[in-house]
Amino acid sequence: MTERLLVCGLGSGMDHSLAELRSPSRELTVITDAPTDRARAAADTLLVCDPTDGTAVLAELSAAGVDRLDGVFSLGADNPPVISAVAHRFGCPGLPLETALDCTLKDRRLAILRAAGLELPRFATAGSVREAVRAVAEVGLPAVLKPIDQTGSLGVLKVESAEAVRRGAAEALRLSPVGRIVVEEFLEGTEHTLAAFMADGELHRFGFGDREYGRKEEFAPYFFEGGDTLPSRLTAEQIEEVTETVRRGARALRLDPAVINTDILRTRDGRVVLLEITCRLTGARIATEVMRLATGVDPLPNVVRLALGRPLELSELRPTRRGAAVQRFLPADGGVVEWAGNPRDVARRAGVHDVFWGMELTPGTVVPPFRGGADVLAGVIAYADERAAAEAVAERTLRALPLRFKAATR
Repeated sequence: MTERLLVCGLGSGMDHSLAELRSPSRELTVITDAPTDRARAAADTLLVCDPTDGTAVLAELSAAGVDRLDGVFSLGADNPPVISAVAHRFGCPGLPLETALDCTLKDRRLAILRAAGLELPRFATAGSVREAVRAVAEVGLPAVLKPIDQTGSLGVLKVESAEAVRRGAAEALRLSPVGRIVVEEFLEGTEHTLAAFMADGELHRFGFGDREYGRKEEFAPYFFEGGDTLPSRLTAEQIEEVTETVRRGARALRLDPAVINTDILRTRDGRVVLLEITCRLTGARIATEVMRLATGVDPLPNVVRLALGRPLELSELRPTRRGAAVQRFLPADGGVVEWAGNPRDVARRAGVHDVFWGMELTPGTVVPPFRGGADVLAGVIAYADERAAAEAVAERTLRALPLRFKAATR
């Protein structure tokens, strides 16, 4: 019988992976709010709606006559509650809705992890500017404000004064659909991405990288995430310490079986803080291309097995390569485009996997000031035998981008 799979949501650039899901014995339905030529070519059925809106997704499936699904998952889209709701509606394997909500809504996740005894920033929640001011008095300055129900660093701000708290809280609350924010202690250290599967109580790590934050506070109060780097600069012992923290967090949140994405901070005094853990594939092409270039591990077959309720093939999660790979972004920070060429014109050099614009750029495009992690002007994925060489390829490639801005006028 033909397998009917639903890919509900594509994270940034994740349409690159859709072609790998095609099979003569598989019918692929894709739901996205940003259809691309790649998505159209790979999908048997392409439906356009917001993949984070469960009601809209179910209505669109019904209108399209989809009456059977064997598995549902997203490619890097941060919509676990929708995946759980659709899986339940069609009788597919999947986590309970409450579990998906626990790892998606920041206040619920933090409460569960705190009850489990994990290391966390000091935090409080707020539903108004006045409550945010009180929360910051409890947590201390500097602090970080986050909408409890947004992703991609949208509305995440660092505040360092009482006036900044009032301004930042108003902005973060406005960006939260339910009108609530988390106020967290600001911690410094190195940040890392761990990608894994959880099954039968065991965590199976298939990727570990360092997050690039060299320009993290250049656009304060917003944070700029510059990309990811593999292999990590942490020692094997430190990586195992981080992995154990993630394992504890996954068990506390009942993420089993699940594919897991995390954001971990290792403080300057060596504490391991779990900033984020959720039941989805790591997006932005990190798990499917950046990690794969460095390790040779392709997680997609096991993502499909998980969605279909089949056992994982653990042998496919063992590294077959010991290389280096990086992804680097340029922030979009204002200006008017005078000329933009094809970024692939600089992709022919050795070690360049891909170069891409983060937004549509044509003469006259007005680029807004940077306001968060999604405001990316361009990006590159590069690889080499060693980390420093891959980083150098990425830096040279971004400097050579075919892009020119109009000179500023007084």
